[in-house]
Amino acid sequence: MSSSKKNKKYVANYFFIADEIIKKYKPNSIVTMQFFQRKEQAILGGINETLKFLKDNTDTSKYKIKYLPEGSVIEALEPVLELEGHYRYFGIFEGVIDGILARSTSIATNAYECKKAAKNKEIIYMGDRGDHYINQEIDGLAVEVGGLVGHSTMAGSRGNKDVIFGSIPHALIQHFDGDLVATMKAYHDVFPNEKDLVALVDFSNDVIKDSLAVLKVFGKQLKGVRVDTSKNMVDHMFDNEKNKDQFKGVNPEQIKRLRKALNDNNGKHVRIIVSSSFNPEKIAYFEKEQTPVDAYGVGDYILKINIGFTCDAVKNNGKEIAKEGRKYRFNSKLISYN
Repeated sequence: MSSSKKNKKYVANYFFIADEIIKKYKPNSIVTMQFFQRKEQAILGGINETLKFLKDNTDTSKYKIKYLPEGSVIEALEPVLELEGHYRYFGIFEGVIDGILARSTSIATNAYECKKAAKNKEIIYMGDRGDHYINQEIDGLAVEVGGLVGHSTMAGSRGNKDVIFGSIPHALIQHFDGDLVATMKAYHDVFPNEKDLVALVDFSNDVIKDSLAVLKVFGKQLKGVRVDTSKNMVDHMFDNEKNKDQFKGVNPEQIKRLRKALNDNNGKHVRIIVSSSFNPEKIAYFEKEQTPVDAYGVGDYILKINIGFTCDAVKNNGKEIAKEGRKYRFNSKLISYN
């Protein structure tokens, strides 16, 4: 298949310049190109998308492809993809492939680091508001490569309703004048078969009061409460505390007190989900403090693109030659695509 005209618009112009010159002066040269990144213990994402892109936009029978499988743990400078053949068949897509691998590997690695910090407790991916919606499907795949299961959108889960996290937004509570009990009654009325009745309990900034009010009405039907206290707010449970500013946002002491209040009121079955600016460091701190969290909601951190990929042309007609400081790196773990 010839290169798709539709996708050529995403290619940096200098690759077209290189392609034209090579076709005129070095048309028979066989180039070997390798793709790598620089982080230790990264989780490789985007390889499946890359292979599909190459299949859809090039004639993959014309050149050799070797790659590492999706989800591989990769090291700094380790080649994850190797292409060999005439430059005209694939060379212009160097930057596009770098971008595919960079985004999905970053997201998969971020997800994995959150899961590791949480000691394998549930992490719910809540990144819908952190980036352009068009990316949700590929990002959903990437977080799953990193070990996460729960999603906030159907696009992220690619239509799998069983892994969608059910809760409510603050806007719904606002429509009921801040009355969480009335809100949850309406929710239960409209969605009587919802298996996971989870209340968002920080609207009035009094998570114990609202959690116990909902628990009193719903009892065993209440499966969980989500705490999303803003980082500049101090929950009313600390109103009489000295130095209460130390308890801003969602914090371990807040969750410990909430857990005790639930347990003391026949709510041991109620799960506690926390969200609001969580990342591996914050999750690790909560775990170190033995905070009774059942699940963490994480959004913006997972979407940080902090792993860049580079492609180097490292062989020409079998001879090792590359930009100074770079070289061909043999990787016995690469497998052949064709």
